Amino acid sequence: MDELLKKTILAAIIATIIYVALFLFFDQAIDLWVYETGPDTGIFQWGTAVSTAATGSYIKLLIAVSLILIIIIDPGLKRRWTRNLLFICVSCSIAVIVGEGLKFLLGRHRPIMLFEHNRYGLEFFSSKWELNSTPSGHTLRAFSILTALSLLYRRFTPLFVSIAILIGASRVVVTAHYPSDVLFGAFIGTFSALWTYKYFFAKEGRKKRT
Repeated sequence: MDELLKKTILAAIIATIIYVALFLFFDQAIDLWVYETGPDTGIFQWGTAVSTAATGSYIKLLIAVSLILIIIIDPGLKRRWTRNLLFICVSCSIAVIVGEGLKFLLGRHRPIMLFEHNRYGLEFFSSKWELNSTPSGHTLRAFSILTALSLLYRRFTPLFVSIAILIGASRVVVTAHYPSDVLFGAFIGTFSALWTYKYFFAKEGRKKRT
């Protein structure tokens, strides 16, 4: 079996177990505690600022501009930087597509529904904002882009991973998501980048080994 496939399956099993445990036993308590203690602290303002880095409209605009630049400057992808840029764009785009589909399919109530209406759980096949909590879109965008960057510039991996984790954590801090939503988003973002990297640079890996 392919090594990346093995890692993906193992990570999916572990992530699923943790997700279910968080969903059943911890998510509500954590978000209720943050909701009751966080808004009046500087941590909430910090979370709001950090979350801005992975706002969907900004990321989509950056992807669109990047693709236009690639088409204009190097449509044949002969330059290394344009290929790298396309890799990052595709990694994020795949993560977003998967994430949006799962949001609609699962229809999980956002924390605000718990705070204001005491509603918690899933309401399948819903496109309403209040019912698309899982996975966290900010988190999957952050992890897809920053995992892609860490694969290209490996010496900066600790920095990129730290930023991604901070963005994910900020979504719980601002009570926009549950911890399990963030975990789910991190899994999707990370493995979207890993599989895209394998597709883009598999030939280079084979050349290095021969």
